[in-house]
Amino acid sequence: MGLQEHIYNSLLQSRTPDVTLRVRASSGWHASYRLHRVVLIQSGFFHSLFTAGFAESSSQPGDIDIIFDDANITRADLRFCISRLYGGGPPLHIFPPLTFAYPFTNVDVHPSTPPGHHPATPRFLLSLLATSVYLSIPSLAAHALSSILSTVGPFTVLHYLDFALGKPIGPADLKWNEPDAAVGLEHIAQLTQDDAHSDSSLHSVGTTEAPGSEFHYGAMSDKIGEAAACWLTRWGPDMLAFEELKAGMTVPPTSTTSRRRSRSDAGKTDYSAAPTIWDRGGLDVAWVCALIASDTLFVRGERERYDLARAVVELRRRHGIIQEEEEAWKTLFEQGIHYCHMSMEDVIFVSQDNSPTTKQPFVSIAVLQASHWQNSILRQQITARPTSSSEMRSSPAPTPGSPVQREKELGITLTTADIRARMAAADPSIDHAGPYYLVPTDSSLRLGDDGSSVHPPSSDSTSISMDELFTTSFASLSPTTPQPSTLGRASGEANFFGIQTRRYTARACIAADPAGTARWTLHPPFRFGVEFWDAEALPEKARLYSRTVWWGGSFFNTYVQVVRKKGTVQLGIYLHRQSTIDVPGASAPRSENHETQGPPSQQPGTRERQSSLVGHGQSPTHTRGPSLPSITASPTHYSPSIHPTPPTRSTTPVSVSSSLPSSLSSTFGGAHPSGMQPGGYMLYPSAPPHAPYRDTRPSVSAYFMISCASATGASQTRFASSPDVFSVSQSWGWKSSSLRTEEYIEVGEGTEASVGTRGREVSLRACIVLGLV
Repeated sequence: MGLQEHIYNSLLQSRTPDVTLRVRASSGWHASYRLHRVVLIQSGFFHSLFTAGFAESSSQPGDIDIIFDDANITRADLRFCISRLYGGGPPLHIFPPLTFAYPFTNVDVHPSTPPGHHPATPRFLLSLLATSVYLSIPSLAAHALSSILSTVGPFTVLHYLDFALGKPIGPADLKWNEPDAAVGLEHIAQLTQDDAHSDSSLHSVGTTEAPGSEFHYGAMSDKIGEAAACWLTRWGPDMLAFEELKAGMTVPPTSTTSRRRSRSDAGKTDYSAAPTIWDRGGLDVAWVCALIASDTLFVRGERERYDLARAVVELRRRHGIIQEEEEAWKTLFEQGIHYCHMSMEDVIFVSQDNSPTTKQPFVSIAVLQASHWQNSILRQQITARPTSSSEMRSSPAPTPGSPVQREKELGITLTTADIRARMAAADPSIDHAGPYYLVPTDSSLRLGDDGSSVHPPSSDSTSISMDELFTTSFASLSPTTPQPSTLGRASGEANFFGIQTRRYTARACIAADPAGTARWTLHPPFRFGVEFWDAEALPEKARLYSRTVWWGGSFFNTYVQVVRKKGTVQLGIYLHRQSTIDVPGASAPRSENHETQGPPSQQPGTRERQSSLVGHGQSPTHTRGPSLPSITASPTHYSPSIHPTPPTRSTTPVSVSSSLPSSLSSTFGGAHPSGMQPGGYMLYPSAPPHAPYRDTRPSVSAYFMISCASATGASQTRFASSPDVFSVSQSWGWKSSSLRTEEYIEVGEGTEASVGTRGREVSLRACIVLGLV
């Protein structure tokens, strides 16, 4: 018998123990464990207990009473942690539905567990994290945290969010058939008499213990909260479509309206299995409002944001009217949606749209009139501004903040010092209520953990410390200009784990920025969502464009590029002021029924000037340089080839929109694809948007923010830029290896693209926030 097997058998057979732990948990269970000190001291908790000079330091055999005051510690997880200290224990089985299950066709939400495995349910993983943190076993805590972050999905996101908010894990779900003790470890403990009598009511005891108490595990709780919040901003609108089908509020799609469902699957989808997220019993009202108003919620534009809010409200109102919710809905519709960026047709529709439940309008006419007035003021400032001779001259992009750049601004911002001075002078022109919106500075940050904090810090290291686990994932990636300190980047429950969109009053601006250097605007930024399909099929340096939008008198779009430099592959994403001539085709999902390969869409602009915030790894810098050539892929040219790599974490699902009702699938479409490009990606036809007026200035000054969701949605990389000058056909953006993960694309050498063998589509979703100054 090997030494490891000998030690583990000593646990299973309780041979030669030298300490008896009499454990009493606050959730009501009690048990005794006959164990070995030399094994237990691998845990930081027991190491301190046995070596720090306490009475328990005696080497004589005896009983030690331990009280776990954390109700999240369960018998199963304590036994599992003990078994791992002894080098054994059952393997964990993570159920596929914990990650993704789209659509809900023949999905067994609670499948059986393989023999000898312990079911790694959401409750078990959360309890394992709590137990391993309490006992200070960093390797197990890292394993639990990594498993949690990699299984954020429709069936787990609310479990994880509640845990991050400090709520207890509660009783076991009987549908999971979760055992009370870890599999194979049923006999390593002796139940006390109290525990034996309370065993049948164990689950109910856990829910009534310490009502209202909160359980927070520092940065690890925040990482889980960030992952859940990021997932909801990416997939929340998609999940609402399923909940509406589940509630019978919409009609299920047929085989002719669903792009990818075969005829044999038509009518078999069981939408009753869809989890509850937006409906009552899911998110609380504060989180619903914060998500819908968030700048990083993945919706096409403000009209789609309004439609989402309307659908959620009616979904919940069907259960009855709750006054607290109604007050929250009123604030949401007044403040969470920027009606000034809607078309006049949409504003008229909203003004006439009444709730089927209350027969009252969702938005007051006063709010819509104020937004129309605000839009008119901005139009006047853009169209009536005289063009100076210096603006007419073609010149290099000015330095940010220079007098040349300020000359290209509209002059619609105020510094904190300006606001403070006007308030001190009782200037009647100052708007005390606002809302004021912060003009960002150059920065990059990651929201949600990418896994780096739960793995050994170096390839030759096999351990991780508790201090490393408690490092925050809401980290700034070398901002070139620091934000005002009190505007902070701390993530937590107070700001909905980083997704909250802040609105400030004049006094709040002053309180947030004592230095008085921040800039503010009364004009809300323009927000829109973009999606790039099959970016892994894009040849190096070629551009894949998003749809083109009109705002503030100019056309804008975004594009992505794959860039290889010195052995490092980066993905670049750029905001581009599009010329009104040769608007490019937009990225589109592939269609299985489309078999022809039409000519590649001509990419515009051969001499564009591209200003890039270049980031190598996680150290982006603000630099300028010539744009990469906009090349066109050909059937025989791959430079280099691009092929997908199996993800190492949760798999990227097949396009969710492909399984959605046609009304939702068309949200990011609008037209049939013009054809398959030789690189394997699809393009929608060129179609310039409607332009009510035009900004005739050759150059405009604008700030922007780009939030890119990870493939699974559990994290996002957020780039922000202080005002930059955009000439026509000029771009600003970033390229970074942090955007190019194995979940999206992998660029290899000496191989050819295997576009035809790909069985799934991968999309990169990004939310853009754009404001003129």
